[in-house]
Amino acid sequence: MTGYAVNHDFDKSDPANKLHVLTTPNCLFTASFTNRGLAIVDLAVKKTPSDAHFHNVNLGFSSGEGYKRTDNPYFGAFVGRVANRVRDGKFELDGKSYQLAQNNFGHCLHGGRTGYDKIVFRDPEVLPAPSENSSVQLQFTYVSKHLEEGFPGELLVVVKYWVEDAPGGGALYLEYETTLIGPDDQDHAIVNLTNHSYFNIGDKPTIEGTEVTLTTNQSIEVTDTFVPTGRIVRHPLVPADLSTFTFGAEEPDLDNAFVFSDSDTSALDTRSFPLKTMASTYHPRTRLHLKGETTEPCFQLYTGKYTDVADLYGARSGFCLESSRYLDAVNKPEWKGMVTIGKGQKYGALTKLSLYY
Repeated sequence: MTGYAVNHDFDKSDPANKLHVLTTPNCLFTASFTNRGLAIVDLAVKKTPSDAHFHNVNLGFSSGEGYKRTDNPYFGAFVGRVANRVRDGKFELDGKSYQLAQNNFGHCLHGGRTGYDKIVFRDPEVLPAPSENSSVQLQFTYVSKHLEEGFPGELLVVVKYWVEDAPGGGALYLEYETTLIGPDDQDHAIVNLTNHSYFNIGDKPTIEGTEVTLTTNQSIEVTDTFVPTGRIVRHPLVPADLSTFTFGAEEPDLDNAFVFSDSDTSALDTRSFPLKTMASTYHPRTRLHLKGETTEPCFQLYTGKYTDVADLYGARSGFCLESSRYLDAVNKPEWKGMVTIGKGQKYGALTKLSLYY
């Protein structure tokens, strides 16, 4: 099938964990994903179709076995059932209290100990290309059982990936859809999905020298254990006029959720909304651009301070742009609607990652 290939030897220890590769019709851009955690392994571009090699900007491992390492910091992973943190691993829903794993500073992080990043998804259904400038769509599905990792409700989770031509490169689309399918006596569930890729568009082991332009400097104020105070404030390390700034060797040190002030924070399915730019990044040595866009109301910008993968990656080896709902939204009455799904409703989100010269 043109533009789609499968590597069956990516994971010698698990034949179900294959590498699925999509390439744009213009042959300038490719993206690949594993069954395990639907992790993005490659996000790569080349200057001309005749070039021998793609330049990969996505951090990860060379084989499927690497993604099972205990020091894997969610490289490329599809994260859920609830991305980011749930304060103290606790929340209430429909009059019942739930206790989750407390796997990060006493809070529940990225779905708990066995989140979606560790699930081996079945092979995808291959759907037609949405346009003549796109690849086919890969549709992965998963039934997330009631009380899996302590979360109530049985969910049908659908993830679609496809790539599209862009001038000088291409773009990857990530689409998420979730419905509550059971049990009969469960009226609501909570969900907040994201992708946790780390990017390095430079030519050195760290992100130093990357030029960054954000479209918002409004962030969710957090405590020293990274849960929200409830206030949205201007971030002091982002220029007030939203001018371009540069990642240095150690500064700015960011691990913050930035919000779009004009977002509909009550929306459960944002896919019909226009894409908004999270960040535009550029590196003058490689001349590579990476732009992230999303329909979501929020994104986490993380500069990788705690990235430490023995013999491969150190601190600030990549930065993350994690589109999502507000962190710990389930514990804030004014935010809870954006993560609470009921019977007959759909949770939906769309994100676009563009890489080009």
